[in-house]
Amino acid sequence: MILDKNFVNQYLLFTFLLPFLATLIYSFKDKLVRNFEFYLFLILLIIASYFIIISNNLLLIYIFFEISTLATWRLVLIRRENIKAGNYLLYFNFAGAILMLIGILLILTENNIERISFEAFNLENIYNISLTSGILLSCGIFTKSAIVPFYNWLPPVYEVSPIPVIALLCGIAENLGLIIFYKIFTSFWLEVESSFYYFVIILAILTSIIAGGIAYFEKEIKRILAYSTISQLSFILLGFALKNEYGIIGGLILILSHALAKPGLFYKMEAKEDNGTNFGLALLSLSLMGIPPLLGFVGKLLIIIGSLKINIFLGILAIISSLFTLLYTLKFYPLLKKEKGENIIANSIVYI
Repeated sequence: MILDKNFVNQYLLFTFLLPFLATLIYSFKDKLVRNFEFYLFLILLIIASYFIIISNNLLLIYIFFEISTLATWRLVLIRRENIKAGNYLLYFNFAGAILMLIGILLILTENNIERISFEAFNLENIYNISLTSGILLSCGIFTKSAIVPFYNWLPPVYEVSPIPVIALLCGIAENLGLIIFYKIFTSFWLEVESSFYYFVIILAILTSIIAGGIAYFEKEIKRILAYSTISQLSFILLGFALKNEYGIIGGLILILSHALAKPGLFYKMEAKEDNGTNFGLALLSLSLMGIPPLLGFVGKLLIIIGSLKINIFLGILAIISSLFTLLYTLKFYPLLKKEKGENIIANSIVYI
């Protein structure tokens, strides 16, 4: 491991605590979500997330991964008119879960584990993953994190969900797949066919660029931020798939940056315009764009360096993806001004 396992676990636990607390505080003044059902599944989501982070057992990770999906689905359905979008989320994630389970069973056979027991699923007992089982296992990860071709469920969910639910999605739920990928596929004792990492790298960079391009041409704020999330998560996946120090550390930094910036943007969108709101929007947007010296810049720079160390062309594609983030984030302000009917962009530019 490049980083100490306990340190990374504590870092991720802290990272997820921030959007959880922000959502909890915000929910007290939002009548749409201020009810027992919302708080029940909010707590269930954070508990499942914490077990995924601290667990080193593939079976436990899978079980709590699906519990988090159930909690996310019920949170989306907190408004009953969201049934179509919620079921869309459920169907995609259920299909990914089936493929992921098949991949896990294949991994057991590939590692000559003859007796199925709880200990057999410990990550320390897994030394080899084939291309087939790696791709099947990744399908569940890609579905949860909305990677092409499993991204279609996310924009409709963003369009109809209350702000606290969207904040939980982009701050916690959608990062879980990336954390599982990190826990399994960045271990140096693990033998995985190199073609698997090439496959994930290509998929991640293409998803990041395509989603960034779609976000730029979108005209509705929530859909822009939905495709922005897909692009950002794919960029983090790229960092992990590089399997070098720059990429992995950059990916971990971007998880924290994204967990802070994206929910913050949604909350600030709903806030009354004042100097604090405008400053917050500017700061969060700058971090999302990767402007120095903010966290987003550090994470993206490390992933770009890691990409350049693998291949110059890959590094150029990573830079192009980052430029799309700059373009669609700048477009976000005029649309917000139009939607709110306020001169928010002029006041925010003062801080930029």
